[in-house]
Amino acid sequence: MQRSAKEPDFTVRKLPAQRRSRETFEAVVTACAWLLPERGYVGTTTNHIAERAGVNISSLYEYFPGKDAIVAVVAERLVERVLDGLAAGALDVVSRQREDAVRRWIEHIYETVARERQLVAVFLYQVPYTNSLPSVQAVGERILDLSQQIREHAGGFVHPDFSNATLRLVVNLVTSTIMELVLASEGDPGGEGDRAELLDELILRLDGWIRTPA
Repeated sequence: MQRSAKEPDFTVRKLPAQRRSRETFEAVVTACAWLLPERGYVGTTTNHIAERAGVNISSLYEYFPGKDAIVAVVAERLVERVLDGLAAGALDVVSRQREDAVRRWIEHIYETVARERQLVAVFLYQVPYTNSLPSVQAVGERILDLSQQIREHAGGFVHPDFSNATLRLVVNLVTSTIMELVLASEGDPGGEGDRAELLDELILRLDGWIRTPA
């Protein structure tokens, strides 16, 4: 009988309590986040991580059962950085109620994701269990929840017929388009014109769907 592949272990063995242990924990997670784009998922080992973090390998294993648990924390931190960035930008856009609000919002989404381009690419193309990570599984609903909050605070700016179903379709369209454009820019540094044209078209379409008619 064929033996099934070992399931990755995402569970942290223990959370640090003291300052020194927190510094060790953070150094390991930070080192992994740096190494994944540099060496790739397969090429990054716990020995590499411990060496980059400047800690003993036994200290690493005190908190993590293996590489995958560290990668899971890196993913969780990545998700939080992106969503925190999106939320901060949303407050700015909603509060200003500018004529170019939709453009400012879409450009902010693009810039926020683009800052994490290399790490996002690793999780999308290299990490074999990305979609099994709890933090990643929750992203869609968290983005939808954020979008609903933005709609509620936007007041009369948003078209009265802009339903929850429409909102979900818009979120899916924006998410997939932004990801495609950000990741394409990783392999095509000369495609600025095409990216700008697609962003302009996306903004134009969204503006027509979202904005209350004058």
